[in-house]
This record gives sequence, structure tokens and C-alpha cells, in this order.
Amino acid sequence: MKYVQAYISNISFPTSLEELYDYARMFNVEMLLGCDYYCLLDDNNCLKYTNDEYESRSNSWTAPKWCKKGDIVFFMHSKTANSRISALKTKLISERKNYKNNSFWFMMNALIRARKIYDTYGGKIFAIGEVFGAPEYDNSDTQTLHWKSNIYAEIDNVFLLEKPIDISDFNSVITVSRQSSITPVFGSQYHFLKDLVLKKNTIVEDYFIDAVAETIPLSKVTDENWLKVVNKYRRSFFLEIQFRTYYVDRLLKLLGDNKTIYRECTCIKNGNPSSFVDNVIKINGKYLPIEVKLSISAEKNIVGQLEKYCQLKELKLSKDKIISSGFYTENVLVIDTEELYLYNDKTKALLIITKLDELSTNNDIQLLRDRIISLL
Repeated sequence: MKYVQAYISNISFPTSLEELYDYARMFNVEMLLGCDYYCLLDDNNCLKYTNDEYESRSNSWTAPKWCKKGDIVFFMHSKTANSRISALKTKLISERKNYKNNSFWFMMNALIRARKIYDTYGGKIFAIGEVFGAPEYDNSDTQTLHWKSNIYAEIDNVFLLEKPIDISDFNSVITVSRQSSITPVFGSQYHFLKDLVLKKNTIVEDYFIDAVAETIPLSKVTDENWLKVVNKYRRSFFLEIQFRTYYVDRLLKLLGDNKTIYRECTCIKNGNPSSFVDNVIKINGKYLPIEVKLSISAEKNIVGQLEKYCQLKELKLSKDKIISSGFYTENVLVIDTEELYLYNDKTKALLIITKLDELSTNNDIQLLRDRIISLL
């Protein structure tokens, strides 16, 4: 048994003829169905086929910031794809004069193919995958992002459902998001959907059978048991404020010289607008800025953010406490739900100090404090 989080990845359809042209050779649904394993392009950009066996089942997909390795992904073909296919077909016919004959039929054939795929998988969960790595921010601007997300994670061990699950089977319990391609599926919702899959499909991956999605019993977290409880549930916090409240705050109280934690502290630099760091604690007699994230790899420019908290003229700890000395000028402690890092402004580098999985006792935290001090 392993504790996981889960989400539905709702695969939509191009919204313009330009997007359609970009995806016409291989729609995202087809990638999951396995077409990318045997379809290649020849020198003339025409489809050709190979009998070479290709067994990898991993690829990068849009993902939420909070997902972790081992989490479950339900792949669904959007119900709205049907109307988009119809609209693009109508538009393509009306603008036929604008396209060469080959280009017109290239897109028209893709739309006909898309309709056949929709007739089988539209509005259905048809595949399941396992998150293989931490979410990452993709700085590429070459893609057309109608799904409005630059955050991706590698998904591995994707398997198809012999009997896909129609949205009508679960929409009374789970509302699929219309604003995002990601719909979180937590706790009882996950188990409802998992039971549906298992009732209709006798062959599934073991990792799916073993996965249990239970919310962290936050009401039971105390100063005595917080490490045990939170680590058991893999620090699976959906919101950054939860991570701060139930994990980071307790950790910082043990790392600091005292239990005082300053919040949303104003960082003042010469010639720069003021910025606000999440926390500041006093460690080894000096004040250290702290930045908290769900996943630093999913941040667009983490170094750019951390630079704002270094080489300060003044640090406003609270309304009545502003200091111009006695703080670390070149370092920021960074915590996400996987690891703890120390940023060095001279090298513009983040050093991994420890994985949070290695912190299981207060003594571990004391040793961590000693290591941080030695690095500072």
C-alpha cells in the first residue's frame, strides 16, 4: 500500500486551424494510445511505419505543481473536443481557397481521424499513468499552449483501459474542471473512480491497485507527532499554506535560535523595488531569509526570485522592527515538499542540504541545523 495523490488530465483538442496543422500528424490522445511507438516521418515529412519494437511508455504531460513521484494520472479525452472538431471542419471548408490542395486534405484527413478517435474515447477516461518525476517549468515558447500551462511532469507506466470510463459514470461525484486541464481527485473521489476502473477492467498495473489516496489528517497533527504523520503521507499538500502551517513552521522553530518566525518580510535593496520573502528566522546569531515552495523545479525563475532577498540594504522583520545589519546577505534557505536547499548569491546556485524524507526525529533536525550553520 502506498499513499498517493491523483488527478484527471483532460486532453482537449486544438482551437484553431494553426494548432490543428501543428498536431495533425499526431494528436495527444494518439500518443497515449501508442501511435508514437510506430509512426515516424520520412525525409519528406510523410508518415512511414516501422516494425521496430519500442517499449517505453513514458512522456511529459501537463501536471499540477503539487504532484509527486508515484502519484496517479487518469487520462481523459475531453467531451468538448467534439464541438471543436466540428467547428474546425466548418472553418476549414469555408477557408479552403486559402490552402493548397495537399494542405487542405492533410488537415481534413486529420479531422476525420480525430472524429473516429472521439467516437471511441470522447468524454472517457481511457488510460492511467504514474508520475515519474517532479513537476518542472518549461521555458519553451515554441508550443501553442491553449491549455495555458508551462508545468510538466514525466508520466511513466501508462496503460490503456480495455473498457474506458465514461464521464456519466462519475460526474455525480467528480466535476471535471472547465478552466483547467487538471482536475484534482482526492480521498473518497479517488477511491470512487478507482473502484469504477477495477469493476470494469480486470487487467491493470499493480501500482494502481496498491495506490491509496487519503487526505492528511491535519486535525491530528501535533508538535509531538508532526514528523511521523506528515512524512507518512509524503507531505502531499495541495496548498502552499498547508505546507507552511503543518510542516515548515514546526521545522523552522527547531532550526532557529528561538521559536520566533517572521513572516512576509520586506526586503529593501538599493535601486530595486521592495520584495517580500516568506519567512525569516534567527540562526547562529544572524537573520536568515526563508523561501517556501511546493516544488522549486516548477518555478519559472527561482534564482531570479532569490536574488531579490540578497545584498539587502534593510530587512523589515515586522511593522516595528527594521534592521540594516545582522542578517545574511548572500544566502537564502529554500524549502519545498521534497528537499531543503541553501542558495548562494555569489555562485547563483542552489545546494541541496537534505531530502525531507531523511528527517524523521528532532535529533535529525538538530543535525540539520548544525550543517546549515557550518555552510553559512
